[in-house]
Amino acid sequence: MSKPKILIITTNHSSYPGANAVGQARLSYGSNTYIIRVPDPVMFPEDFYIRAFEKGIAGIIIMSSGSDCPYEGAYERLSKRIQNVYNIMKQKNININRLKLTTICTVCKEAFLKEISDMEKVVQNVN
Repeated sequence: MSKPKILIITTNHSSYPGANAVGQARLSYGSNTYIIRVPDPVMFPEDFYIRAFEKGIAGIIIMSSGSDCPYEGAYERLSKRIQNVYNIMKQKNININRLKLTTICTVCKEAFLKEISDMEKVVQNVN
């Protein structure tokens, strides 16, 4: 049986360099983890997340820049959008713990790996 797929959305500005630091330190995470590198995750509409779950993604971690986001107002819009996604997930009986919005910095290797480990525990029983 294959491991549940985890999608990580990272930002060019902060969280992707954190992911890169994991690789430079020769640390690893499961091959069931996929990373999308974007300028900012606010670019994804609400239905993106729902469709990802419907297509077999077990868990999604949005690793944003938080208040350090270089795009004015983007983090606030993203937070509101994810709250709307949580509401949709509840309506569709999708466990809201399968979607996490977090802030990861450029040197946060341990935090990056912990987020993946935590999500693996959440999704271990998702088909």
